[in-house]
Amino acid sequence: MLREEAIRAGFARVGIAAAEEPPRHERFAAWIAAGRHAGMRYLEETRAVRADPRELLPGARSVVCLAASYPAAPWVAADGTRFARYARGADYHGSLRKRALAVVTASRARLGDGWSARVCVDSTPLSERAFAAAAGLGWIGKNGCLIDEELGSWFLLAEILTDLDLPPDAPVAESCGSCTRCLDACPTEAFLEPGLLDAGRCIAYWTIEHRGPIPDAWKAAVGKHVFGCDVCQEVCPWNAPVRALPSLPPIPAAPPTRAEILSMGKGAWRRRFGTTAVNRAARRGLQRNAAASAGATRDAACRPVLERVSRVEEAGLSEAAGWALRRLPPPL
Repeated sequence: MLREEAIRAGFARVGIAAAEEPPRHERFAAWIAAGRHAGMRYLEETRAVRADPRELLPGARSVVCLAASYPAAPWVAADGTRFARYARGADYHGSLRKRALAVVTASRARLGDGWSARVCVDSTPLSERAFAAAAGLGWIGKNGCLIDEELGSWFLLAEILTDLDLPPDAPVAESCGSCTRCLDACPTEAFLEPGLLDAGRCIAYWTIEHRGPIPDAWKAAVGKHVFGCDVCQEVCPWNAPVRALPSLPPIPAAPPTRAEILSMGKGAWRRRFGTTAVNRAARRGLQRNAAASAGATRDAACRPVLERVSRVEEAGLSEAAGWALRRLPPPL
């Protein structure tokens, strides 16, 4: 019944794993111990909870893993500024949670009460990729993404923890073979080895998770990326057929250019990004990224607005704007 309701709610994949220590948790613990999580202290602070899903739901016996696809077409502004594809549309934290809660509600109507459930989406300290792989939703590729033979890696995850004792699904075989395209294409060489990411070298970390000034070397590495980076997914052979499919529903309007981002006031920000995943970076954070991108690409069209924001009282933004101005060609 849970499977039926999950498909009815629009989830593309459903799988079940046992609610126990997630597979390969020792690798996650070693990754944290080595400091590869950069400034994401919340990962270290929740390490004990991530080791046991019963910390999130006492008596949990099963993890119902859900996958929801998102459009694979690039999300690029008129000036070439790039955003991670997953951030299009409404913030997935709320939209996926709402759909997963609907699965629980509909299942209760059919199964009756007497069982507990908790919905988890990304920000909940659950090792969702590990459980999704254990539940057969795909395999964890060399770029750390979960990959499905038909969906590629263009999907998001949600989970339903429950104290129901459900039969677990079997994992699928890893199918990356000898391919290393994702590792070779990473613009910052962030992968230390297959499956081992140094977050402190990742564009997605610097443009989404990091707060404050970005070191000059990483500002230059940002390039055209102002929110996240999809390069390791773009080159994956399993994603090529998915990118060729038409996008349903149609792709929303193109995102703003660097100059438009830098000019955004609070009201414009709320209207454009207030209910999207881009809000994770916050307005000043995205403007900092846009300034870094303007400098990295030497976008002279941004000079007037860079001069203006270089005087704001926000260290990350003003510092990035000053750095960008020093890299721009001299005005004619």
